[in-house]
Amino acid sequence: MKKQLLILGCGYVGEKIARALLLKKPANTHVIGFTRSHEHAKALQAVGISTIVAETPLAISPDVLSSTTHLIDSIPLTRHGMSMTASQVDVVPQLVPQLSSLQWVGYLSTTGVYGDAQGAWVNENTPCQPHSERGKERLLAEQAWLTSGLPAEVFRLAGIYGPERNIFPRLMAGNYKAVAWQPEHDASRIHVDDIVRALETAMYQPRAGRILNVADDLPFSHHHYVQEVAAMIGAPEPIILTPEEGKEQLTATALSFFSDNKRISNQRLHDELLETLRYPSFRQGISSILGV
Repeated sequence: MKKQLLILGCGYVGEKIARALLLKKPANTHVIGFTRSHEHAKALQAVGISTIVAETPLAISPDVLSSTTHLIDSIPLTRHGMSMTASQVDVVPQLVPQLSSLQWVGYLSTTGVYGDAQGAWVNENTPCQPHSERGKERLLAEQAWLTSGLPAEVFRLAGIYGPERNIFPRLMAGNYKAVAWQPEHDASRIHVDDIVRALETAMYQPRAGRILNVADDLPFSHHHYVQEVAAMIGAPEPIILTPEEGKEQLTATALSFFSDNKRISNQRLHDELLETLRYPSFRQGISSILGV
């Protein structure tokens, strides 16, 4: 049976998934990337990815929607001035009747939905208590898909990095500032290649209603992370601030982004999709980007 994968929000992760599938050249799979940017659409088309350009998925033709068998939703939150909202709350119920051939949906969420765990390990059964607007809206988007009646899964992604998307430029520019929280605040990361591997595997081993953390094996504090990466790439040493200095010198957004303290368990990812990761920690991932 011919398969059609529609990637909503075909940005960094979506393009990597599309490219991976194109390299394998599956004869029975057609990949379509949805984007709001004509310029980005041209870049996607240049590498052989079919595209649809529109402001909303609701503008996609009924023929495309009805023939879609697999769907990945990577649409970011919509900004309205200083606030953000999840468009999925309104869009998903309107898409449902048109996705008549759908066999699998993967929504790309964030581990930010858990909120702060005060350094504890969290897994997919941990109650979500996000304190940020970003985390609250992502949780609403998850629920829009999980309650849609479609065969949807949710992938809670840790901090994404990889080629073309990493902290290198900011570190090389110098004067990078990070906070040494007391006690230390741990965070988790994931290389984009391992996200792609997880999604590819899930597409062919679907489990409707499943929620999966997609994170590497090494939660690590941000300030130690940037120090280590700076040393690896030969960048100026970051400026490490006390919590008090951080409140004075960093924006509220920057502080909120790194204020959560939790370690993401990826045990279910290992048990159900990927026995081993290509990059079990940022050390292997950064070395790969550097080609060493």
